[in-house]
Amino acid sequence: MTNIRNRYQQEDGKFKDIDALGVFVDNHDNARFLYNNGDHVGFTSAIVFSMTSRGIPFVYYGSEQYFGGGNDPKNREPLWGNFNTQSALYQQIAKVN
Repeated sequence: MTNIRNRYQQEDGKFKDIDALGVFVDNHDNARFLYNNGDHVGFTSAIVFSMTSRGIPFVYYGSEQYFGGGNDPKNREPLWGNFNTQSALYQQIAKVN
C-alpha cells in the first residue's frame, strides 16, 4: 500500500487531472495477466483494485471470462461463443460496478 501511495504522490505533480487517467489490468498491447500465470484470485483482486482506485477503470473484453492469451494477436481471443454471464469474475465485476 505504501508503494501505491508513493506512486499516486509521484503522479500528482505530473498530470493535470490524475483522475482522468485510465486504469486497467489487461489491454490489446500486451499478453494478458493470466498468460503463463493462471492466478484467478490475484487477477480478480487486480480487476477490483483497478475498478475502485482513482482514475477511469477499463475492463478489456474477455477479462471477465478469464481469457489468458499471449502477445498480440493471441490476446484478442474471440468473445462470441465464449460469453458466460455466470463466470465468477463476470459476477464480481457486475457487483463492484
